[in-house]
Amino acid sequence: MNRCLLIACLVLPIAAASGQTDELASREARLETLREQIGALQDRLAEDRQRAGGLEAELGRLERRIGETRTTLRDLEAGIQRRRERIRELEADIVRRAERTTAHRQQLAESLRATYRQGRTPALRLLLNAGEPARLQRLLVYQSRLAGARTEAVQAAESAIRELRDQRAERADALAAQQADRARRQERLEALQAKLDERDALLASTRERIREQDEQLARRRDEAESLNQLIEDLRERLAAAGPDADATVDIAEGGLVWPHQGPLLARYGSQRAADLDWTGLLIGGAAGDPVNPVAAGQVVFADWLRGLGLLLIIDHGNGYLSLYGRNQALYANVGDRVTTRDVIATVGRSGGRAETALYFELRAAGKPVDPMSWLQSRDDDD
Repeated sequence: MNRCLLIACLVLPIAAASGQTDELASREARLETLREQIGALQDRLAEDRQRAGGLEAELGRLERRIGETRTTLRDLEAGIQRRRERIRELEADIVRRAERTTAHRQQLAESLRATYRQGRTPALRLLLNAGEPARLQRLLVYQSRLAGARTEAVQAAESAIRELRDQRAERADALAAQQADRARRQERLEALQAKLDERDALLASTRERIREQDEQLARRRDEAESLNQLIEDLRERLAAAGPDADATVDIAEGGLVWPHQGPLLARYGSQRAADLDWTGLLIGGAAGDPVNPVAAGQVVFADWLRGLGLLLIIDHGNGYLSLYGRNQALYANVGDRVTTRDVIATVGRSGGRAETALYFELRAAGKPVDPMSWLQSRDDDD
């Protein structure tokens, strides 16, 4: 009985340590996924903020143009009103002049009829009928001046009517042109207003999206912080349980093989978003290219995770973990012991990524480290 109890006491810590290692790897993978999501959110936020700034600038330009157009329309309305009043004055003046001209014509017609009644040679008749030469001379001069004045009055009235009619037509043309210009400006104002409403709605939706993404980013950061704390707690419990000697591999700087020989697309520490840097390497390749472990170890995670797609994590002991993400397929399972000769996965773009590449990360004591310091040198390391 005591022997069984002793065996149980020895097995339970080992099983607990193994379970905690699996939990730790899973939590670390989740943390990396959160960092991926935070980076994507920050990229989208930066784009949306830039788009919102551009929309606000365009709104400012549109509102200034609309204000200027409204001012021009107001001036046009005032000008149209002034011309309408002037045309009404001209029309009244034309009526008065036409009435006076009609009176002049009536007087002239009466004079012509009187002259006709007197005969075609009124001057000769006056000469024969007149008694005194002086009186006769005065009558002739008076009649001549009266006829000339009436003729001049008629001609002046007719000239004034023609001038007023020409002016009225000119004013009417100007009014029509001004009204057409006003209609065009009104149409332009409506188009500008429609564009302004469209931009205003787009800006409002962009601001709402920024607000939602800010909230989502805050939640992701809180979750990442909580997960970091949880990983530290798990690591302390693993350290208290003692190391697994069988899973320990001697990890030395410059001694790890490359997981894939593709070109480097992103390096550790390079900027990924506004306030987030890459914590691993992005290695390009063709879909289906083989992926090998950088060192021997035990697979502690092999599954799909949001952001990293098909992810595989290997525990090399002494606190070293290697992560392989965005794979097309996984060829190793949790618990498998692998070496650098084994193909554990193939390059892909799982996790909703646009480019085909392998994401590789190396962790020491739970913290990401620069893999370039640990991997063997190659020609494109510069």
